[in-house]
Amino acid sequence: MSIRLTVINFLLRHIEKRALSNAVDPRPIRRRMSLQTRLFFRPKRGTPMCREALAHGQNSVSALKIGNGKKGILLYLHGGAYIFGTAKTHRRFAAKLAEDSGLTAYSVDYRLAPEQPFPAAIDDCLTAYQALVGCGHTDISIAGDSAGGGLALALLHAILAKELTKPRAVVAFSPLTDQTLQSQSVKDNAKSEAMLPAERMEEVRDMYITEDFKNPLASPLFGDFVGAPPVFLSVGTREILRDDTLAMAAKLRAQGVAVTVEIIENAPHVWPFFHGHLPEADATLRRVRMFLRSKTPADTQ
Repeated sequence: MSIRLTVINFLLRHIEKRALSNAVDPRPIRRRMSLQTRLFFRPKRGTPMCREALAHGQNSVSALKIGNGKKGILLYLHGGAYIFGTAKTHRRFAAKLAEDSGLTAYSVDYRLAPEQPFPAAIDDCLTAYQALVGCGHTDISIAGDSAGGGLALALLHAILAKELTKPRAVVAFSPLTDQTLQSQSVKDNAKSEAMLPAERMEEVRDMYITEDFKNPLASPLFGDFVGAPPVFLSVGTREILRDDTLAMAAKLRAQGVAVTVEIIENAPHVWPFFHGHLPEADATLRRVRMFLRSKTPADTQ
């Protein structure tokens, strides 16, 4: 474990986790995250970036188009427990993933809870995907972190269920996959988790969804993934969402999906977000780059 990892865990535990533990309203957390990412997580100067509306049928969702890679599309779904975060707060991360693999990223500004609860977020993500397919893009990879990682996997379930053009690959960093919150690591890692307050999970979950917790569009752990393209999952050993990832990997493998799982000792929630500052983050993103570059395009049946 690097010294930087120790420092970041300390800062997350004593600053971010404390702030999330004490928050009573999503709005201050949204403003705080916006300010933090604007100050400390800005994309490389000169990165092409513009707003674009992704429309399918009567539905439309705003996305941040990032980069101009020629090797395909990355549909990025940001994290934030479904209640905070935006395409802009995660633009540096999406830009890095896209640039590494020669892709153009579309980071989706899906609707947030509690103002717009389930299924608003997954509906917007599906609209974005169908819009990209409708524009003729056939080489699309999907990625997301935390709640966005759960959305990426839920979107994969929806794509397969609707028999749409399959994505090339899916990447989910520390994904939330089980809204029943019954994973053992939610209890076992409550103290060791550096960022997420386990005692607030149910309260935050209920801002997004209050029933039908096993609906695969909210809890992809209960989805059907037969015929899915390759999936890359990552999680830290001390995260409360550790078992969400491990159970998801087991489910995918049982259904014949090729799965790569990156498990890092003591790594905090979505540690690749700290790329450029954390050697463990850079190492994981090198593996993601190899994964995305090595996957052959999925069968589009």
